[in-house]
Amino acid sequence: MFAEALDCYEDMRKTKLRPDAFTLPSVISACAGLGDPRISREVHQHVVELGLMSDLYIGNALIGMYSRVGSLVDARDVFDGMARRDIVSWNSLISGYSANGEWEKAVEVYGAIRMDGFVPDCFTVESVLPAFGGLGAIQEGQMVHGLVYKVGIEEDRLVGNGLIAMYCRFENLVDARRVFDMLVGRDVVSWNTIIDGYYQVGDFKDALQMFRKMMTGSKPDLVTLTVILHACCEMGDLQLGCSVHGYIMRNGYECDITALNILLAMYGKCGSLIMVHNLFDQMDVRDSFTWNSLINSYVRRGLFSKGIELFKSMKQFDVQPDFVTIVRLLSMCTELQQPVHGRGLHCNAIKRGLDSNLFVGNALLDMYSKCGSLEDALEEFQRMEVHDRVSWNTIISGCVHSGNCSLGFELISEMKVQGQRLDKATILGILPACSYVAAKRLGKEIHGCILKLNLECDAAICNALIEMYSKCGRLDHAVCVFEHMNIKDIVTWTSLIFAYGMYGQGDKALRVFMRMEKMGVMPDHVAFLAIIYACSHSGLVDEGKMYFKRMEQEYKIIPSLEHYACMVDLLARSGKLEEAEIFIEAMPVQPDISIWGALLSACRIFNETLIAERVCERIMAFDTENTGCHVLASNLYAAIGKWDMVVKIRKSMEAKTMKKDPGFSWIEVKNKVYVFGTGEQLVEQSEEVYKFLEVLTGLMAKEGYVPDRKFVLQDVEEDDKKHMLCTHSERLAIAFGLLNTKPGTPLLIMKNLRACGDCHTAIKYISKIVAREILIRDSNRFHLFKDGFCSCGDFW
Repeated sequence: MFAEALDCYEDMRKTKLRPDAFTLPSVISACAGLGDPRISREVHQHVVELGLMSDLYIGNALIGMYSRVGSLVDARDVFDGMARRDIVSWNSLISGYSANGEWEKAVEVYGAIRMDGFVPDCFTVESVLPAFGGLGAIQEGQMVHGLVYKVGIEEDRLVGNGLIAMYCRFENLVDARRVFDMLVGRDVVSWNTIIDGYYQVGDFKDALQMFRKMMTGSKPDLVTLTVILHACCEMGDLQLGCSVHGYIMRNGYECDITALNILLAMYGKCGSLIMVHNLFDQMDVRDSFTWNSLINSYVRRGLFSKGIELFKSMKQFDVQPDFVTIVRLLSMCTELQQPVHGRGLHCNAIKRGLDSNLFVGNALLDMYSKCGSLEDALEEFQRMEVHDRVSWNTIISGCVHSGNCSLGFELISEMKVQGQRLDKATILGILPACSYVAAKRLGKEIHGCILKLNLECDAAICNALIEMYSKCGRLDHAVCVFEHMNIKDIVTWTSLIFAYGMYGQGDKALRVFMRMEKMGVMPDHVAFLAIIYACSHSGLVDEGKMYFKRMEQEYKIIPSLEHYACMVDLLARSGKLEEAEIFIEAMPVQPDISIWGALLSACRIFNETLIAERVCERIMAFDTENTGCHVLASNLYAAIGKWDMVVKIRKSMEAKTMKKDPGFSWIEVKNKVYVFGTGEQLVEQSEEVYKFLEVLTGLMAKEGYVPDRKFVLQDVEEDDKKHMLCTHSERLAIAFGLLNTKPGTPLLIMKNLRACGDCHTAIKYISKIVAREILIRDSNRFHLFKDGFCSCGDFW
């Protein structure tokens, strides 16, 4: 119709008839309808040639035309060149800016109209409201709402719809609903706006409630039904989704490909593969979204190979996979730990030129990092031309996940240099690394960033801080973070209970648990694991038994193998080895190797050889590659001098290519971390360290220290055993710390394995001789050595 109007205009010009001020506004309107900037400028030139630019109505039409075709610079030039303007001129320019997303300019022109003395009408308000909504200018938007009542246009439906939309953009559904309820002449746009507003904020229940109200007096259009289908998809409500689909079919709605794709996605999300295939087969036109929905349907059901097959077959139907397809399949490779398929997808992305897409790059980083290929992740990170915050967070988290904490710290520094700000995800990614290596200084720096970013009220961040401080030897800081939290979830309470357990402060852990229950927080299976663990490390046997019983009887939580292992540890650590063995035999589930390992560990502490040998036989009967338990059994036989069994176990481990984790300790001195391995000859300040250890050993002997050679697990001479004990990694780290810190300074030593009994005894003597507090964190818990005593009370 617009093209025909312009054809008539051209015919008119060919007949030498002169267009006048009544003809041209219609022609200009036709140009706007066609959306062709070239033709629009030609007509504008005709207006100039005819000398009609001074005509107000033509000027307004030109502004509207340029706004419709997206030429806002031309629209503003026309507006600025007008000798006379009316309210329509201003409204047309505001509407043009708003419709094209130039919200700041729309608001600027709105301010100018007020300064020029014009009273805004319903069209002014309707045009500027989207701009305030887009800018999130809440206060200014509320002022316009007040103006609506002042000028008496509150009953205008378009204004009402605009106000509802604006408040929905502010996510203020209370005021949006208030305007909706007061609106007299509601149309389908009114209903769609409020329903979509509820959907956008995730309030699907109220969205459906409004939909049902709409159905009682108004007929929904395809937009309404599309929003409701989106809500069904998010909620996984197959029954309602089927009902909406049926309504669409019964009432003869003509579904375009967008609506059909949403139906497909809904059925896929709800797990109805039959309906997905039926709908897919009926579709005459399919785009990449259609195929993505089909692939997602199979991937969600765990049929990953079928998803890959469909991905490969897309090209047969002349549909090219897009980055969404690649990202979805890469995320599934990550979830299923299938790096082989991930590499194949990477190659496919390169062939299709999608590897440069930022989302694909980030998905590749995530896949390689979480599938144990940190080198590939780092290579991909270096190859990427652009990094956003997600890229940095993913690679940093990948370094931490792979155990390369030092590289994670380096990347944090580089991230700052590159001008990227830390966010919540960055902090949650790096804090576990601080916890692992006890990087107390960096942990404090990150805490400072948290305060700068106003994230100190975020529960997940505070929970991570509690863990970080407790594992860095600052239980007092962890408690301080806990007490300053306004909102505490179950993870918060559990984190503090675990922290007290690590420090052997079982009484405090019990008080926190009781306080949690009084606050109405329901303990879960992890909370009970934490409290039994705390009882285990504090010798609170009766209390541990009581909580295990309460977990089953009062809270109806079925114990897992972890709970049973913790109970065995509780009994065994307290010397109740026979009771622990009976407990294992009476378990309603088959005990695994970790449960027998807990008992064996205690047997070694209490020199209980009979039970220990029975347990060793149980452990060796497991056809497993659990290195820790094999090493534990080997150590037990070594301690009682059965070297033939030691050899047998070690040969079995060699046959299974099992390797014992090397023991090492580390200490942070002057903002640098120093790592020491057991028995190493080449360490920082090697000569000074070994000389100092010799001096310490002599002083310890005078105080009554006698090396316990049973903790040397090799068949060597007695003098060699004594030397081996002296060069355990924690002693090397302590000696280095004593040499490089001021007298009286507390030391914090971290160890990846459990400290041996002889080292535990030796460090008590050292703390007394050097008059220092020495805090050791081994793989089990914290030990605070002071004045010849340990905080664990030798119960560890």
